[in-house]
Amino acid sequence: MNVKTTLSKYSGKPTSLFKKIFVTFSFAYLPFLVLFVILVSFGFMPVNFNNEDVYGLKGVVVLVCFAPIFVFMFSIFAYLWFLFGNFVLQRFITLLPDNKQ
Repeated sequence: MNVKTTLSKYSGKPTSLFKKIFVTFSFAYLPFLVLFVILVSFGFMPVNFNNEDVYGLKGVVVLVCFAPIFVFMFSIFAYLWFLFGNFVLQRFITLLPDNKQ
């Protein structure tokens, strides 16, 4: 097996990659969200919203409302990073010579 055929297996984009990234990042962010909700609820840590420190129930609402936005942004960046890497890999594969046996 040569390098070109080995790399060609990994150069295809899987279907529903963005969905997998979004769900994975959502569950990765969940423990931190729970921790921050506990800290804000008891007044140990403020949430900065419009340059104002927010505690208590209002801070929990701010955290819960902004969590999907952050997860979506991280997912977009990871997906674009994957697309860029996939693009570079495909260009690299085209530069490799065919191994004729």
